Amino acid sequence: MPYVCPLCNGLAPLTAACPDCGYTLDNAGRREDYAGPYSPYGSADQYTSALSLHSLEGCEHVAQCPHCHEAYIYRVNLWESP
Repeated sequence: MPYVCPLCNGLAPLTAACPDCGYTLDNAGRREDYAGPYSPYGSADQYTSALSLHSLEGCEHVAQCPHCHEAYIYRVNLWESP
């Protein structure tokens, strides 16, 4: 059964709060997009196969606080696709 990330697909907003100040964190994209200068332009098939292998771990996003500007890695639970 395929899994999808609700943040990557715009199905749900990020609702996590900053552990330092309590403001709602902003979604700054997938962690994989920050791995290198050309990583956002990699093959989507590579990302899909990585998710299918590690589907129980979820999709990791960078979440940044608009107030204190701290960044965190936020793991999103994947949803089963119908």
